[in-house]
Amino acid sequence: MLVITLLGVVALFTLLFLGRLGGAYRAELMRRWPALLLAGAAVLALLRGALGAALGLAGLTALAWVFSPSLLARRQGGAPPEDGADIAARAALGVGQHASEAEIRRAYRAKMARAHPDRGGPHAEAAKLTAARDRLLKGKPRPL
Repeated sequence: MLVITLLGVVALFTLLFLGRLGGAYRAELMRRWPALLLAGAAVLALLRGALGAALGLAGLTALAWVFSPSLLARRQGGAPPEDGADIAARAALGVGQHASEAEIRRAYRAKMARAHPDRGGPHAEAAKLTAARDRLLKGKPRPL
C-alpha cells in the first residue's frame, strides 16, 4: 500500500513539474520518455532494496537519455531535425516545436512585458526575444 501511495505522489509531482515547464523544455522531456520510465524503475528498485538492479537500471537510463531521441525519430520517420537557431529561439520564448503563430506572439508579448528596456529590462534581453520571434515567424505567411 505504501508503494502505491508513493507512486501516486510521484505521479502527481511529475504532472505538476511538467505543467510548470515551458513548452520547449516539456517537449524535450517528452522526447526522452524511455529514460524517464527507466529512471522511475530504478528508483522503485532502490526503494525495494535491490541495489544491483537499481544501478543497472540507472546505467540503462543514462544510455536511453542519450540515444532514445534519435532512435525514436528514426523509427517514426520524423521530420529532419530543426536548425540549432530555431531550437534556441524556441527555448528563449518558451514555446514548443509545433507552436502556432498566436502562441509564439503570446509568449513574446509576455516575456517582453518584463524585459522591455522602457520597463527597466536589459536591452540585450529584449533584442534576443525580438530576434527569436522574428526567427520563428520568418517563414509563416502573415494575414493581410
